[in-house]
Amino acid sequence: MKAAVKKVVAAIKPGGRLFFRDYGRYDQAQLRFRAGSKLQENFYVRQDNTRAYYFSTEEIDELFTEAGLVSIENEYIRRQYANRQQNVVRFRVWVHAIFEKPLKAVGATHI
Repeated sequence: MKAAVKKVVAAIKPGGRLFFRDYGRYDQAQLRFRAGSKLQENFYVRQDNTRAYYFSTEEIDELFTEAGLVSIENEYIRRQYANRQQNVVRFRVWVHAIFEKPLKAVGATHI
């Protein structure tokens, strides 16, 4: 994952921003996975063979700040969805973050 983040950061111009939103830890979809679906900690395989990873805000902050970005925002977004017809309530969690690549320091000129 760190290699992918480094490639993304390399593509951002100084002063540019990265907007991140993905599944957050303890999302109801994560809690519903069966034990056999777990590949690693917080990493699962769905029935259609696609993968899902559930991030924490701390993990996202560490990934992107170690790659040289500055954290502007980093928070959980929590929503409750109700399907009244099926009488089901779902609690969803996402990580929402904004990071910025610092401007390169311009050397001072002396006269």
